[in-house]
Amino acid sequence: MISLELANLTDVVLRIATLAAILFLTFVIARLFGAILRRVLRPIPPLLADQAVKALSLFIWIIGLLLAVGQLGLNLDLLMVLMVIAGIALVVAARDVLSNVISKVFMGVFVPVKVGDYLAIDGLSGKVIEINYLATIILMDDGSIATIPNAKFVKDVSVNKTSIASRRLSIPVSIKGTVSLPRAEAELLKLVYKYKAHLDQRFPPIFTVKNRGSSSVEGELDLLVADPEQRETLSRELTVKIKEVLDKLEGEAV
Repeated sequence: MISLELANLTDVVLRIATLAAILFLTFVIARLFGAILRRVLRPIPPLLADQAVKALSLFIWIIGLLLAVGQLGLNLDLLMVLMVIAGIALVVAARDVLSNVISKVFMGVFVPVKVGDYLAIDGLSGKVIEINYLATIILMDDGSIATIPNAKFVKDVSVNKTSIASRRLSIPVSIKGTVSLPRAEAELLKLVYKYKAHLDQRFPPIFTVKNRGSSSVEGELDLLVADPEQRETLSRELTVKIKEVLDKLEGEAV
């Protein structure tokens, strides 16, 4: 009888020690991963980074508590159902914030807007002075500040009124009929890619065929430079490089 009680006591002590160890490890892991995530998210606004760290910490603690409760021999089904319901409620409550954060990602890929552009959307117009993970801030003509949720740019039509005439670069290209047009286009775009640091990344280079003749194809390479002051220099350098590429292709075709 006494040995049975000692065995039960030992089992309880082991369970409590395991429970304490799990909670301690959960605390350490949550702090460690939180510090790592905070360092990774250093470029984004501090408030948003804090919310991400808190969400990660909460997720780690949920896993730790589930493991700890399991050591006590309790039924986890009800607890997991409650946590799932709480998670769904949290997502529903934060749907507007999540929508704006996700839209910021799509804006970087599909919406050609950057700080300094003159923008018109939803009846508002002004100069973009900030683009964060929740909203785009514009300074309107009357001096007031307008905050536009990023989700607006995915749902509504926006007009970027910024003039690109001073940054547009069009280089005429003449390709001999003996040269493969697809090969020439590929080589020209490969050449331009080497200059991507000097170009506006939102607008990829475009090669357009203007005229097809029996002996040559006349085309045009359209680029958008990042700095208007480098436009003429880049034009001269690319014109020389393009001629070298086409001469090489013509030599190979002979």
